[in-house]
Amino acid sequence: MTKDFEDDRTRDIFDDPLQDLKHEWKQTIEGEGGCCPVCGKFGKVYKYKLSQALALALKWVADHSTDGAVDVQAAGPRWMLRSKTYPLLAHWGLIASQSARSGVWYVTPRGKAFLSGSILVPKAVYVYDNTVWAVDKDETSFRGCFGVNFDFDELMSTQFKWSNVAQLEKSDANA
Repeated sequence: MTKDFEDDRTRDIFDDPLQDLKHEWKQTIEGEGGCCPVCGKFGKVYKYKLSQALALALKWVADHSTDGAVDVQAAGPRWMLRSKTYPLLAHWGLIASQSARSGVWYVTPRGKAFLSGSILVPKAVYVYDNTVWAVDKDETSFRGCFGVNFDFDELMSTQFKWSNVAQLEKSDANA
């Protein structure tokens, strides 16, 4: 029995074969993205910045909430409904939906504190499968969002940089 054969045999017996697949999928979604070999769904970790448009959407929801909530689909301005990115604010914990797919949103206590300038939040969140994967270590204020515009090329970039990440929300997913 050669040393190489023993290493392969030992590896097959004691290693979890799913671990290699998880590692490969993690590399795929942190890079250019790709199609899942199981379900065929495209997967990628996207970096969303807290932009001027999102800050204005937060302010609009706060200003137009009656009884604490507003039906954004029914009352929202065209500029906000056209892009439909305002739900991204939930990834920072700044707004929340009254119920799944209701279209009725409210500003959270964290969102109110952010609007008032009492707290800072991460400049960006890293999202995979509509779940926050990680957050940026740099923080911003409500006023700091102005002048920050959406950049499609940056969103689709293959440059996922762990050095920009402050904390991992799902450490078991990143193992």
